[in-house]
Amino acid sequence: MTAPLPVTRLRLGVLGRLEVRRDGEQLTIGSGRQRALLTLLLIRPDRFASAGWLAEALWDGASPPSAETTLRTHVAGLRRALEPGRAANAEPRVLVSRDGGYQLIVGSEDVDVSRFEVLSGRAATAHAAGDAAAAERDWAAALSLWRGEPLPDAAGLAAAQPEVARLLGLRLQATEGRLAAAVDAGGHLRVLAELQAFVAAHPLREGARAQLMLALYRSGRQAEALALFTQAHRLLSGEYGLDPGERLRAVHRAILAQDPSLDVPPRGTARPSAPPAAGQPLPGRVAELDALAAAAEGARGGAGRGVLVVGEPGMGKTTLVTRAAAAAARDGVPVVWARCPAVGQAPPFWVWIQVVRELAAAPGAGDAGALAALGATAPDEAPADPAARFRLYEAVARLIDAAAREQGLLVVLDDLHAADPDSLLLLRYLAGALAPTRALLAATSRPYEHDPGLVAAVAELARMPGFTRLDLSGLDEAALAALVRRETGAEPAPDELAALLGRTGGNPFFAIELLRHGGTGELPPTVRDTLRLRLDAVPGPARDHLDVLGVAGQDLAVPLLAEVLGVTAAQAAEALLPAYAARLVVETGPGRVGFAHPLFAEVGYAVLAPPRRAGLHARLAGALERLGGAAPAEIAYHYGHAASLGYADDHLRWLLRAADDATRRLAYEDALAHLDQAAARLAGRAGTAGEELAVQLRRAALLQVTVGIGSDAVDRACVRARELLGQVPPGADLTSARWMLGELAANRAEYAICLELAAPLAADAAPLTRAAGTYLLGAACYFVGRLAEAEQHLTSSAELLSGMDPQVLGPEVARRPALAAYNFRALVRSLRGDRAAAEADLAAAVALADRLDDPYGRANARLYAAWLEWQELDAARGHAAALRFRELGLTYGMPHFVTTAELFTAWADVYAGDLTQRERMRAAYEDLYRLGLRATRTLSLGAMANALLAVGDRAGAARLAQEGLELAEQTGERVFLAELLRARALATGDPSGLAAAAAVAAEQGARLLADRVAAVFPPA
Repeated sequence: MTAPLPVTRLRLGVLGRLEVRRDGEQLTIGSGRQRALLTLLLIRPDRFASAGWLAEALWDGASPPSAETTLRTHVAGLRRALEPGRAANAEPRVLVSRDGGYQLIVGSEDVDVSRFEVLSGRAATAHAAGDAAAAERDWAAALSLWRGEPLPDAAGLAAAQPEVARLLGLRLQATEGRLAAAVDAGGHLRVLAELQAFVAAHPLREGARAQLMLALYRSGRQAEALALFTQAHRLLSGEYGLDPGERLRAVHRAILAQDPSLDVPPRGTARPSAPPAAGQPLPGRVAELDALAAAAEGARGGAGRGVLVVGEPGMGKTTLVTRAAAAAARDGVPVVWARCPAVGQAPPFWVWIQVVRELAAAPGAGDAGALAALGATAPDEAPADPAARFRLYEAVARLIDAAAREQGLLVVLDDLHAADPDSLLLLRYLAGALAPTRALLAATSRPYEHDPGLVAAVAELARMPGFTRLDLSGLDEAALAALVRRETGAEPAPDELAALLGRTGGNPFFAIELLRHGGTGELPPTVRDTLRLRLDAVPGPARDHLDVLGVAGQDLAVPLLAEVLGVTAAQAAEALLPAYAARLVVETGPGRVGFAHPLFAEVGYAVLAPPRRAGLHARLAGALERLGGAAPAEIAYHYGHAASLGYADDHLRWLLRAADDATRRLAYEDALAHLDQAAARLAGRAGTAGEELAVQLRRAALLQVTVGIGSDAVDRACVRARELLGQVPPGADLTSARWMLGELAANRAEYAICLELAAPLAADAAPLTRAAGTYLLGAACYFVGRLAEAEQHLTSSAELLSGMDPQVLGPEVARRPALAAYNFRALVRSLRGDRAAAEADLAAAVALADRLDDPYGRANARLYAAWLEWQELDAARGHAAALRFRELGLTYGMPHFVTTAELFTAWADVYAGDLTQRERMRAAYEDLYRLGLRATRTLSLGAMANALLAVGDRAGAARLAQEGLELAEQTGERVFLAELLRARALATGDPSGLAAAAAVAAEQGARLLADRVAAVFPPA
């Protein structure tokens, strides 16, 4: 019989220097990088991290080529330390390999951060319930786990900084909570000195100041307590233009009145943490209301806040936030609501369209042009443009900041789980941009663990200082009893209360619906059936109207409802009267009607027979199309659900219109979703190759902006588009398709494909097309090192351009890089040793850009000027050229030029002798190629290797040169092959490498590089 493995327990701590104890005995973790690795795994939410993420994090974004190999070595060392008795062939049980990464298998109770958070949460709950003594004990126990500053073994790593900030914030909250609980429990004398020190260190924390005022008053020092209020008023008004918050003002008023409620409560008496809210009580949600009030107070104090309320349908998320919004409005805080439709198709950015409509009249509202994508109109034609999307995001942030400046602002985003992808992306941006404002973002959501877009948005929101998450669960028996008393006016019998709790799980909405329908006696077993009974109880004509509302998924104008059903608006309004009486529908605005609760819409939709459901979708789509004014995406959505009835072509037509509309509005994710559906509908259909080709090209253009040019998604779109080129009927114009696919292939370092696609363009009869084709041929030949051919093709392109009418070239400005033929020829001539001709080409490129008034062309010419100096290894002139095109990029909102300039200037600084700029140079390189650009990587690595050689870092130069040589082998980008061979040979002291470099330079006719090799390795 095999003996069982001994049971061991690991205890780990990062609230101070990393501590690992195994069965009570402290373990020694070897190297600093192993300690950092273990720390990083401990702060991941599920203790799992991919190998790529860990490598980036451990080397702080500058991981060497051998990073993952080194990482495996560190993992092996950690495993030996964590499981010293594990047999050599036994699988690890603590640090395991999984899904391309590593996971640390330890219980939450064995990590000090988790224990700290559990104790702090328990303390906050006890304090909210009035048990201040228990709260103080739990907060003290939580704080006793701290042994120093958090995560010191990873403190220098960027990946750990958000967690460090979060933990420091939690420690501050726990300290304040412990002191507040001590005062509430009657221990004011015991903590008075500590509380005074805390307020002196954190003078803007009004809650702590209020507790100190209370402690001083109870200590017989009421004059000092009042002086504290005067001090706060002077500080807030003098430095921030603010008045003290309501909590401070309330304590001040109570002290002036010597209110008996300030006295020490008798032992065992619970002291409420806040006065009850106005209106009806909200059973079981006192602590949540307190948390929302605290967040609102913090935001008004000048630090933007985020709150997320999460719960299943009917848990009271909207009711809770409505109560908080009412309290904010009573305090003079403006409140803006935005709601996401639970079903149906809303326009992209629908959440923020609602917010902007409310705030657009605010003083200093900002750039109306940048906000146009959220309005009723958008540009007639707008290519995918990341800079425009950034300007839109920034304009919304400025608008909210302006609206919040005077009194603060509460922005409520209701049902965030139903938000469109572009609304979520904008939320992610705002989560960081609104931190210094006086705005509170409060969102409600159903559980969202399986929605990656929402998970990412919430993760960004959680980085806001003071972020609060409230998870609503069902009411307990006491709270449910209070709810029954409120709804019925009677005390519930114990057995009836138990039955209600069992059937509803404490869900407030379900409980209310059951109570309103007669209690728990004769109702069907599920709430869905209960809601269906209420829907079925209305007369037939009214039910028809409810069916349309269910299919719409949102409120509708009464005339539209009438159009769908073929009745007059007056008849529709009259038919709805029974639904109003049954409280199933409400008027949502002048002439608009919607369900009183989204669950009615969901149940009504679910019980429709599929043929009737599809038919109503078709009728609604047709009515929207006839009446006009609807978003194309909404019409496409309804035709899509009616496709089985013969509306597939209508669905396709409106999908393409919706994609156009979303692209104009910069809602690229939304546009891609429509194009994906269109591509799926076209795939395999006879005679649609041309239509599908156009769709795939549009997908590829948008995917470059959203996921990067080097992504697998772009690759799949391009492969499919090239397949379709051969299926398009003869006679079709494929010029634009070949051009776009050829340009993409060049940027993706797929030069053979680029040459194949460019050849028909170069043979075209149209001069502009021929110029574009010869340009592509020349660019591809440059990258593969065929310099003589490159110059020949680029000369043909330049000659064609020079003879063209500006009116012909004008529409091509900033669209076709064919206008860059002079620029590329300058690079070719530089490598071939003709510096004077290269400079003449750059001057011609600037002249052409000036003739066409083309800001992109001007910036591009200066970029190539810096590129030329890169080839020539002239750091001073390269630095100056980079600054010139960076300035143009900033002026005209072209971020690519700004990013490229950072690499060029960093390279120039290093090459000129500034060793401290090495990390900046590598970081700039990673940033430039972050979205997947593959072309020019070997040139960048060669230039960087030369810079490191210039400052004496031979090992670093060798690594960069080797990385470039491996890329050259993979991609066929051979133009800098001789330079990479030379740099590696000089770094490693390898004469044979210099000989190889000389041979490649001679073969390519790269006289510039040949002379450079000859300077250190004269020919025999």
